[in-house]
Amino acid sequence: MPMGMNEQESVQGLFIVGGRIKSKVTLADRHILQDHLSNLLQVHNLVVLLGSGASFHLGSPQTRNLNNEKVVELIGNAGGSVNDADRALLKLVNPGDNGDLERLLNALQLASALTIHTQGGTVTLGEGAAAKTFNVDALEALRHKIGSALVEACKLPGKADDVDEDYRTDPLRAHRTFISRMVRSRRSNLPRPRIFTTNYDLVIERALDELGYPYVDGFSGTVERRLNLSFYGLDFHRIDTSTQKVIARADGALYVHKIHGSLNWRARTERDRITGVESLEVHQVADGTPSGDDRVLIYPTTAKEGDTLAFPYSDLMRQLGDSVQQDDTAILAVGYGFADPHINRILLRSLAVNPALNVLVVDPFAVLEPSVMAEILESDDVVGKRLDADDRKTKGTAVSALAQAADARIAVLTGDAGKFTVFADLMPDPSLGDAVASPRTVSELIESLELIGRKTTAKTLAEDGFSA
Repeated sequence: MPMGMNEQESVQGLFIVGGRIKSKVTLADRHILQDHLSNLLQVHNLVVLLGSGASFHLGSPQTRNLNNEKVVELIGNAGGSVNDADRALLKLVNPGDNGDLERLLNALQLASALTIHTQGGTVTLGEGAAAKTFNVDALEALRHKIGSALVEACKLPGKADDVDEDYRTDPLRAHRTFISRMVRSRRSNLPRPRIFTTNYDLVIERALDELGYPYVDGFSGTVERRLNLSFYGLDFHRIDTSTQKVIARADGALYVHKIHGSLNWRARTERDRITGVESLEVHQVADGTPSGDDRVLIYPTTAKEGDTLAFPYSDLMRQLGDSVQQDDTAILAVGYGFADPHINRILLRSLAVNPALNVLVVDPFAVLEPSVMAEILESDDVVGKRLDADDRKTKGTAVSALAQAADARIAVLTGDAGKFTVFADLMPDPSLGDAVASPRTVSELIESLELIGRKTTAKTLAEDGFSA
């Protein structure tokens, strides 16, 4: 029997564990998911993996949904221009116009490589009367335009029209909610959470700054910020300022690892002053600062797996591998579509060899077609049954395969509840029990009290005939 209208409106998605539907995520049943999350957040070693889906509400480009016209629009929005040769090249290297930016960049990369390999300086694309010849400069120019446009599009939040309406006045609200609930849900004696992200944007860092949470991002220095991976071995503690004795661990601290690079990273070859040996160094620059140095980013092409073997990505990937091999570990993957083989290999191998590893994947659309999802949500007898029961059709994605895996360590949250903005609000909220405020909130309260105190003092002085 179908649910009533009010019940249907309250349904937010499906929570799947070990290939079976554990519950629908409704206002009445959300506690089942939250109980699971509460347990997950208390594991000894918490690893969070955030992908581009965690930034879609802020206007992040969806690289699996960029057809040729949208690529042209992307370049235009970044201040670039597309000529007739660029349009012809786009049509020939991406004739299917399937919206997959990675395939498009791969085709351009391959065409460019062919011009170099044949030593002719040109390559002919297409067949018959539609065939056209392009030189390497034209190929590289278009690649550069797309790469620059992608970087520009990752400067979030984007333009107002690209940002979800609910987040235009306070863009980082969902990230602050997610991070603060995650951090405050963990016992103080547990190791710090580690956030690994494939995103270039600076949304996580800005949300942490707004919360006032201290974090280690692998960089040392203040004026000259330089990547120093040994800093991931450091922590934050409260000390007695007079004796320098440690009082307690600082609240709210965590580690951030940007495994595909960042918009504010630059590579620079430097010579050691003593030995004269040259080495590649990665610096962190202020957002928007012009620099002639190369950006440190892994672009979405087939070459990205090879890129991860170079510094600093190889070291960052090794840290991910080490983190998921620990006992009593949980991976919370949000907005990550499992489209990166080099990351998937680490996660899946860890599942194979680490029986103490649990995984929760959060993705709104990668498991079921909307019509199938609607059919399941309208049914009263799906809870406890396998996701693929009754020859139910699922999508051919990696996330869908995980959702169907008969392994109780693997859970998947899908449907509207799998959107980052919705999931952030579904996270257990410790403040409902003990009303713990973030450091930023506390500092703002102190500033307000001090301001009131100053105003009161000035008023008293004035009344006594003194000038403040």
